[in-house]
Amino acid sequence: MMNGRLISIGLALCCVVTLNAAQKKDNSSKKEPAPHKHYIDIYAAGGVSSLGYSLEGGKTSLGIAFSAGLGYTWFFRPVIGLQTGVSLTRLATKATLVNEMQWAGLTDYAGDEYIHRTSFSDWTEKQQAYLVEIPLGLRFRYFANKDSKAGLHAAFGAKLAMPVIANFKHASGAVTHYAWYDYWQLELRDLPGRFETETLATPQEESVRDKLNVVNAEAYAELGIALRAGERTEISIAAYGQYLINDFCAVKRENRTPLGFANAHNNYSFMPEYHGLIGTNKIGAMHPWMAGLKIGVSVWPGKTDKQKKKELKKLAKQFPELMPVKEIHDTIYLHDTIYIRETADRHKTPDSKNIAASGNRKPMTAAQKQLDDLLSQAVIWFPFDKSDPILEPAYILDSVASMMATHPELRIHINGHACKIGTEQYNLRLALRRALAITDMLRAKGVPEERMFVRTYGAKQPYRYNGPHQLSKDRRVEIIPEP
Repeated sequence: MMNGRLISIGLALCCVVTLNAAQKKDNSSKKEPAPHKHYIDIYAAGGVSSLGYSLEGGKTSLGIAFSAGLGYTWFFRPVIGLQTGVSLTRLATKATLVNEMQWAGLTDYAGDEYIHRTSFSDWTEKQQAYLVEIPLGLRFRYFANKDSKAGLHAAFGAKLAMPVIANFKHASGAVTHYAWYDYWQLELRDLPGRFETETLATPQEESVRDKLNVVNAEAYAELGIALRAGERTEISIAAYGQYLINDFCAVKRENRTPLGFANAHNNYSFMPEYHGLIGTNKIGAMHPWMAGLKIGVSVWPGKTDKQKKKELKKLAKQFPELMPVKEIHDTIYLHDTIYIRETADRHKTPDSKNIAASGNRKPMTAAQKQLDDLLSQAVIWFPFDKSDPILEPAYILDSVASMMATHPELRIHINGHACKIGTEQYNLRLALRRALAITDMLRAKGVPEERMFVRTYGAKQPYRYNGPHQLSKDRRVEIIPEP
């Protein structure tokens, strides 16, 4: 009973804390501008690693690992994003043979059975592999508020890993051979040509890439802090780790070569051809891993507000007759003005009656005329390079939605426009986003999607009015009944 009460109290406290945090987040989101969604990432990591195998008759030690890469992150939520990219990672291991090895059931020239035994001295091999990796994962960042300079950073996901370079280096080493005759309980040593000490004559290096899988799967994770270094730059410092899930070695267990005597004792010489430990029967499954510290720099590739203001000032100097001095004041003034639209489909020409009579255009119904009169007195305006209206046009859209509900035969065209600043393709896309934003608002108010037709004109149809031309009036959306 007591435990149940404690659980209930705990759940209640969690609900209160969660609601409080959500309320704070909602309040802060009203003040704080939306965070950037797209980042270019540059990162580097360093630490220790191992090729992650067990070694029979020896021991392994860690090697130095490092990684560097270029990535991209798309934040589909303010704190959660998808990340990908490409990186190059180096993993390494140092292996040393220390234990005695033996081969039983051998016979000498007289037909007597013996056991061939070996002991190693300084038989050390350094192995390394360079992997090209392609990650796909989730990235998290959290700042308490817009003024916070430090926050939390985390990421995890999977990688495709492909070895591009893999080799071993063997600089020195010696192996001592001797025989044990169990029948006589006799040990034979220092027999020239058979049971003697062999040393590696020259340093040896050889590629083992052909013994590794071409495509491998890795898991990775990181946890640390995120630092704001400016309006468009974030720095992350995190503990980092990765683990290769599948067996890195492509040589099947039954196909791995014995270490030591291989074929008819090779004329009683111990390893006449040494091709490294990888791929031999002394190594178990390989699961390379790395652990260390990762530092990343994420840069938003867009233009900051400061850069946009500089561009606007530059444009104002180049085109003083087109750029309003005070954009906000100009917008307020425009909302207080009654407009007469002159879009191509609605512009009244002297022979408009003849056009209607000729059959090229159907006369407007009473409902269309009422809707047209309603919309001729309002235009929805947008800030420079934005697709969100300056003011929520509820008074316009509520009237349109009500009219559309009353007259189900009505259909409307939602036309997006932009000013001439920017390329033609960019302005077409910007105008389309503006039109789609208004379409979404009308859909939320109950207007069926099939009764709305979206058009984008870019900067091809500037707003027509008496007086000096101001670019701010070209950034608009017009709703027009279908004729």
